[in-house]
Amino acid sequence: MQRKQTTSTPLLFHPRAWGAGIAASALLATSACGGGDDDSNSSDEGTDFDGQELVIWADETQGPIINDAIEAVQADYNIDVEVKEYAEELQESYLAAIEQDEGPDIVVGAPDWAGALVSAGGAEPIFLDDKQRDAINSTAVSAYTVDGQVYGFPYAVENLGLIRNTELAPEQPETFDDLLADAEAAGTDRSLIVPQGKDGDPYHAYPLYSSMGGYLFGYDPSEGFDADDIGIDSQGGIDALEKFAELGADDVLSTSVNHENAFELFTEGDAPYLISGPWAINTVRDAGVDFEVGAIPGFDGQEPAAPFLGAQGFYVNPEGDNKATALDFVTTALMDEEFIDILAVDGNRVPAHLEAAESYTDGNDVAAGFAAAGEDAIPMPNIPAMGAVWEPLGRAIADAVDGASTGEEAAETAAQVVREQVESQKAE
Repeated sequence: MQRKQTTSTPLLFHPRAWGAGIAASALLATSACGGGDDDSNSSDEGTDFDGQELVIWADETQGPIINDAIEAVQADYNIDVEVKEYAEELQESYLAAIEQDEGPDIVVGAPDWAGALVSAGGAEPIFLDDKQRDAINSTAVSAYTVDGQVYGFPYAVENLGLIRNTELAPEQPETFDDLLADAEAAGTDRSLIVPQGKDGDPYHAYPLYSSMGGYLFGYDPSEGFDADDIGIDSQGGIDALEKFAELGADDVLSTSVNHENAFELFTEGDAPYLISGPWAINTVRDAGVDFEVGAIPGFDGQEPAAPFLGAQGFYVNPEGDNKATALDFVTTALMDEEFIDILAVDGNRVPAHLEAAESYTDGNDVAAGFAAAGEDAIPMPNIPAMGAVWEPLGRAIADAVDGASTGEEAAETAAQVVREQVESQKAE
C-alpha cells in the first residue's frame, strides 16, 4: 500500500493534549511489559469482527493519521470504525462524557492521562499476552501502567528535540552557549524558538528546566512518582526559573512566541533553532527548510537537557457500548505491522512495536535525531497530581521570562499552589 504523508499543518503539541516523549533509542530494548498472563483480551492477527462498529476519539493531530491507518485495515478486519477529531480539551471532553455513561469506545491519549482516567473509572485494564509483552517497548507500556496494571496500549513514542535550520546553523551545538553563539553568527532576529505564550508552557521548557536541576516530583523507577516530593521550589527548580528570567531579559525566551506562531517563525528564518517534536516535521518539510534533528544542548557545567518521554496510545472506555470488541481491536490492530507502519510514517513517530521501530529508524535521520535527543529523557509523571502542575508552573515560567517576578518568587508561588491542589485532591 502506498504510504502517504499528512500534508495538513499539525497543532503544536500541548501537554493537555498529551504529554511527551519516550527516548526512541530505548525502543530497541526487548524487556517484558507489565500485564496479566492468563486473562488476555487480545485476538490473533486477522480477526474478523463480523461488521461490528467502533467509535474512536482523537485530537486534531492524531485523528487524520489514525483514520488513514483505519481505512487501510478495516475492510480486512470486517469492522466499521469511525474516528472523531477534537481540536482541544480532548481529555476533559472524554471525562465529562463518561460521567454521563457516554463517550467513545476508544480514546487516544498520552500516558499522563492514565492516573486521572483510572481515578475517574475511564480506562479499562488491558491484559497483554506473551507475544505482546515481547513485541512492545516495555518503557512505553510502563508509562501506561498504574498500580501494576496496564490501562493503555501504546502505538508510538516521542520526545522533544532540537530542529536545526542547516543553512543558518550548519553544525549541531554541543552546549547551550554554543547554540547562542552560532545563532548570533547567523544574524537572525531570534536565537531559538521555544513556544511559551503568555501562560507559559512547562512541557516545551522542561529540557532547559531539567538541565538546571529542576524536577517536578520525586521519582523511583521501582515505585513511580511521589506526589509528596514536589521539586518546583527545590534549589534546582529555583535555579531553572532564575535562568529563565535571564534568558527572558536577553530575549532568548519570549512569551510572544506561542503555539500559533512558533512554526511560522522558524520556517520563515527568524531563528536557526526550534525546540519541538515529531509533530513539527511535516510543517518544516512542507516549508522547504533544510533541517536536521539532534539533542537539545544543556547549559555549560549543568545537567543534560532531559525532555519528557512520552507516547501515544489507545485507552478503552469501561462503559463503552462495545468494550469487548474495542479491547480485541486495540490488541489486534496495534500488533499489525501495516497499521502501525502507517501511524509511524504519517505521524513521524517511532512505533512502540519493537520490530516496526527497528525498521522505521533504519536509515531515518529524523528518527535517529529524536533518538539522540531522547537519550536522557525522563518519564512524564502519570499520577493525578500532575494535573495540578501545568497551570501554576506555566505561570511561573511566564512571570520569570517576562521579569514580572524573580525566579525564586515564581518557584515558591507555583510550588505553594501545586501543594494546595495536591492536598485538595487527596481530600476528595
